[in-house]
Amino acid sequence: MQQDSTRNIPKAELHVHVEGTVRPDIARQLAKKNGVTLPYDIFTPDGQGYQWSGFIDLVTRVYQAMAQCVRTRDDFKTITEDYLDRCAKEGAVYVEIIACCGQTHLSGISYKDMIDGIADGIDAARAKHGIEARINMTFERHRPGVEAQNDADMILSYKHPYIVGLDIAGGEMAGDIPQFMNDYNRVVQNFGRPLGIRLHAAENVGPQNGWDALALNPSRLGHGVRIVEDATLVDEIVKRGIALEVCPTSNILAGVYPDFAAHPLKKLVDRGVRISLNSDDPGLFGNSIGEEYRVAHDEFGLTRDQLVQVTRDAINDSYADAALKKTLLNRVDAMVAANFNPRRPGPAPTP
Repeated sequence: MQQDSTRNIPKAELHVHVEGTVRPDIARQLAKKNGVTLPYDIFTPDGQGYQWSGFIDLVTRVYQAMAQCVRTRDDFKTITEDYLDRCAKEGAVYVEIIACCGQTHLSGISYKDMIDGIADGIDAARAKHGIEARINMTFERHRPGVEAQNDADMILSYKHPYIVGLDIAGGEMAGDIPQFMNDYNRVVQNFGRPLGIRLHAAENVGPQNGWDALALNPSRLGHGVRIVEDATLVDEIVKRGIALEVCPTSNILAGVYPDFAAHPLKKLVDRGVRISLNSDDPGLFGNSIGEEYRVAHDEFGLTRDQLVQVTRDAINDSYADAALKKTLLNRVDAMVAANFNPRRPGPAPTP
């Protein structure tokens, strides 16, 4: 549960996978609705969480088994709205959601229905809470070659206005950045409006594919924490103003680091690297954006003012349009003023 230390801090999230937001109870609900049998061993014995053995088992077995139950436009509305509801209750004002074309092959949904479902969830959450969200599409490292070409065609087939960025995701040992560059660039060049350039890098393997990522001139790296192993790369990231989408709890649970004491978040901040805080797969991990801010405060010593600046930086580094960024930053300022600025004393009481 989120603690008082960060409860009232406004928050923004730039790195969360839409299927990864699905809590076990919602997975079972959708599986029953859609006639899908979920393997019993993807859940913890009490049924309240997911369980796996290592990162590859997480992404190739547990994640994909769970994602098979999300099959219709309304399912995507359900999971998106549910997640944004949870974020709004923790003080989040903006979220960028990652979606992948592979879901169409996994569950049989059309690409258009998937995107429209996510958009429906965004609209529903905005109407209730005022929270804003946008979509980043992603290539997946275990789907190179012809599959990546087909994914590029799919992304270009429906240019929904909520799609604002393009990503490459998945385990870095399953395939890497160079083999996706042609299809990635084809989408960017033919989308008809600018897309934010981002990709997962320097997480599962060392910093080398952080260097590979720079060939695409990204403005953000998903995770990126292992750039800390190469001081020259850190300097280059700082020089270019590239922001890291840091997901501390995910890094621990996926086995990138053994514990928070070994995690380099504070070292990166001290080196001047821009960061955002993110939950990655909160349905799978049982965390939340509020919990990530608490971790940054309690485990890494980031102050309230630093965390508010993290939120402002995340909004500025987001792929929202300029007008929306201005609105969001004004909302952050209003939340800070309401929650943290001391009230002026009233008039002295009459004797």
